[in-house]
Amino acid sequence: MIEIFKRFTFEAAHQLSDYPEIHGHSYSVEVRCVGDAADGYVIREEVMTAAVEQVRAKLDHRMLNPIIEVPTSENIARWIWAQLSAEMPLSEVRVWRESVGFGAIYRGG
Repeated sequence: MIEIFKRFTFEAAHQLSDYPEIHGHSYSVEVRCVGDAADGYVIREEVMTAAVEQVRAKLDHRMLNPIIEVPTSENIARWIWAQLSAEMPLSEVRVWRESVGFGAIYRGG
């Protein structure tokens, strides 16, 4: 098996019940796919890039609460998985907030 990945960043704001002030973060995301690459590819780079860009565009410079009910790092990772899992053989989605060095990994299920 071979695992490949695509990284991207986005800027977004959110509001959480235990931190009620609206505030923003710089997020980094890594989307990983796994497969046998029988034809030389787990997934073609341009296919993965296009799908990831659609997700990034939905999140970048947005207020996350209308998009993700409770926009924690954990739920952002889960939401990204849900957006991409039908299009690619995901193994995990990593999300971290750059300013605090905190993140989450979602592996489906």
